Amino acid sequence: MTVRQVIELAKASELSGLSIASKDDVILGFINIGVLELYKRFTLKVEEYIVTLEDNVSIYKMPDDFMWLVTAYGEVDSRSSELVNVLPINESDNPLSVNTVSWNKVQIPVSKNGSYVSLIYVASPAMYSLTDIDDTLDLPAQMLEPLLSYIGYRANSAIDTGVQTEDNAWYIRFENSCTRVRTEGMINSNDMFTNGRIDTRGFV
Repeated sequence: MTVRQVIELAKASELSGLSIASKDDVILGFINIGVLELYKRFTLKVEEYIVTLEDNVSIYKMPDDFMWLVTAYGEVDSRSSELVNVLPINESDNPLSVNTVSWNKVQIPVSKNGSYVSLIYVASPAMYSLTDIDDTLDLPAQMLEPLLSYIGYRANSAIDTGVQTEDNAWYIRFENSCTRVRTEGMINSNDMFTNGRIDTRGFV
């Protein structure tokens, strides 16, 4: 489904009768925030970033779409019987841990010049502008219902600022939709961690 189709669907349903339905730019803003909220709640996009280690360097910048670390892999020593060298992440008391030190940087304490570390991370969604509304929305079809409820929540909150979030009927629908996606297994996040790319470059 394209971004334009989501906008039109929201106008015909959740935003029907609201003056805000005529403002595509505002609706698009709600879509962007809603998609980001769903990406934070569910593991919808996982990427791999290969870091080439350098001498006397421990802090490395992550890609712009970095949200948080999932797994880290170091190179496997040819003399080792281990098939995978999994590195600990965000364990402050572990000297070998790969740690997130800021919103876009990680610390890799083990530095061997020219070696590699594979970082698997949850990636953020694309943000859309009015020039992108004919692009396909980067969201699974089963997430459409929660997204529309979130758009309804944002639109109604903008009109009636006196209603608390937890009392907003649209927000309750959004929460219920997310719960249904999770409990009915509509999203299988485990599949996203099966990343064939780490089978190369000596990581496995």
